[in-house]
Amino acid sequence: MKLIQLISLFCLITNSLTCLVKTFDNTNSFVCVCNDQYCDKLPTGPYSSPEALTIFKSDSSYARFTKSVIPDSDLFNDNEDVQSTADLYVTINVTHKLQSITGFGGAFTDSTGININKLSSDLRDQLITDYFGANGAQYNLGRVPIGGSDFSDRPYSYDDVVDDFELEHFALASDDFNYKIPYIKKAKSLNGNLKLFGSPWAPPKWLKTNNASEGLGILIGEPGSLHWKTWANYFVKFFEAYKENGVEFWGLTPQNEPLTGLSPNYAWNTLGFSSAMMRDFIKKDLGPALKAAGYGPDVIKVMIYDHNNDEILNFVRGVLSDKEAASYVAGIAYHWYTLTDYHDELNKVHENWPDYFLISTEACEGWVRGREDNKVTLGNWTRAETYAFDIIDGLNRWSTGWVDWNLVLDPNGLPNWAKNPVDAPIIVSADGSEYYKQPMFYSLAHFSKFLQPESRRVFHSVDSKDKSILDKVRLTTFVNPSNEFVSIIVNANESPIKISFQGVDDSRKFTLGIGGRSMQTIIKPL
Repeated sequence: MKLIQLISLFCLITNSLTCLVKTFDNTNSFVCVCNDQYCDKLPTGPYSSPEALTIFKSDSSYARFTKSVIPDSDLFNDNEDVQSTADLYVTINVTHKLQSITGFGGAFTDSTGININKLSSDLRDQLITDYFGANGAQYNLGRVPIGGSDFSDRPYSYDDVVDDFELEHFALASDDFNYKIPYIKKAKSLNGNLKLFGSPWAPPKWLKTNNASEGLGILIGEPGSLHWKTWANYFVKFFEAYKENGVEFWGLTPQNEPLTGLSPNYAWNTLGFSSAMMRDFIKKDLGPALKAAGYGPDVIKVMIYDHNNDEILNFVRGVLSDKEAASYVAGIAYHWYTLTDYHDELNKVHENWPDYFLISTEACEGWVRGREDNKVTLGNWTRAETYAFDIIDGLNRWSTGWVDWNLVLDPNGLPNWAKNPVDAPIIVSADGSEYYKQPMFYSLAHFSKFLQPESRRVFHSVDSKDKSILDKVRLTTFVNPSNEFVSIIVNANESPIKISFQGVDDSRKFTLGIGGRSMQTIIKPL
C-alpha cells in the first residue's frame, strides 16, 4: 500500500501554526519573523485528546508545529499489508521506565542580552516569552556564565584587585545588570520552575599561573592552598550577589571545558583542570566552601566535567573514584563539540556511575573553525536535524536533558571578543526591528514543550529491513507526568517513511507516515 493511501485512511483534524515566512539564499528552509506587528506562537496545552493520537509536525518545506489528531478508530487497524510494508518497526514497553527528564534550555550570555537590548520593549518581552512562556518553547533550564565568556564584548571578572584574597572588592559587573539579570527574572516570571546553573570560564587573572584570562593556565599553588580556596569562595560570593538581586541557583559546573586551560595558546577565557585537580579542588576547597555557606549538595547540584564527551569517561572516573569528592557531586555535564560520535561513552558513564545524572550543557551550530558554515545560516533545516539527532542520541543513552548555547545572536553570530562566531536558534536583525526564529528553535521546542521535567524514558527497540534508512532516522520514547506516551521522531531522509508501532496500547499496532526532512512529536494518552 502506498504511503498516500495509508494517510488517506486516517481522519485528520489539522491546525497549522501561522508563521511569517522569510527565506534566504543558499538555505534549505525558512525562518519565522517576529516584529512589532506579528509573531507566531506555539500551541498551549492540553496537547492530547482522549482516544486519539496527536501529532505536531515541523519540516523543511512548510510546517512549523502543524497539529493533527487521529481518532483511535482510524489509528488502530489490522491491515497486515500496511504493517508488512513499514520501513521501521518499533516495539515499546511503557512499563519499563528509565531515567527522568531534568529539562531543556539555553544560556543567558552577555551576547544574548546585548542583542535583546537592540529590540523594542515589546519585542524583548515577546522573545523571552518565545523561549520560556506557555505559548513558547517552555524552557526550564538556564545556564549563566559566571563573569565573562568568549560571548562577551570583553574578558572580565568580578574582582580585578590583585591579591584580594578576602574578596573584599568582589562585585557583579554592569553586564550582569544590563544583559543577564533582567532577562533571567523575566524568564522566571514566565516559568516558575526555571532552574539556573552557573559556569565560570576564567577566574581573576591574578589567581592564574599565566596571569591572563585566556591561554594555558591553572590556579596558582595546589588544592587546599590560598589561591584555590579564594577561587572556591568566589563561587559563594557569586551566589550571594545574585541572591541579593532576586536570583537563586539550582546548579553549578565548576569549570567550563576544563581541559582547554591545559592547551597552549587557547584563544579565550579558560582555566585548566585535570580530573585529579578537579577531584581535589572539589574535595578540599569548593565542596566545603559551598556547604559552609549553605549551598551544599541539597541546594546546589554540582555537575562535573562540562566538556566534550570524547574524554568524559576518564575525567569522571578521576573525580568519582574518590568518595569524599563524589559526595559533593550530583551530575555529569557534557558538550557536543567533537567531529566523531562519542555518544556511546554516555552508556559507559551510566553503567559505572548510575547514581549521577547526565546532561548536555552546551551545544551550538556553526562552531567548526575554518569551515564555510562557521557562521549564522538563516533558514538552515539541516541544523535543526543535527540538534534533534544529538538530543535523541543523548536521551537514548541516559542523558536527562539538553542546554543550548546562546539564546540569541546577531546575523554575524556575534558579539564575541575572541572572534568565535556561531549560530543560534534566534537571531536579531542588524537594525533591531525584528528577529528570526530559526529551524533550530522549533527543533528544540519539539522536546522542551512535550518532555517536561519528570517525564520518564521508556524502553523501545527498532528493527528495519533497510539499514540505510535507519541511519537517517532517530526516535525516542517517553511517558510524561500526565501519563501520556510521547515520542519524538526525526526523518532526515529525503523520502517519506512508514513506521509501525507496537506496545503503546496493549498489543494493538498502528503505522504512521513520516515525511521526508521532517520531525514529529506524537502524543497518546495511556
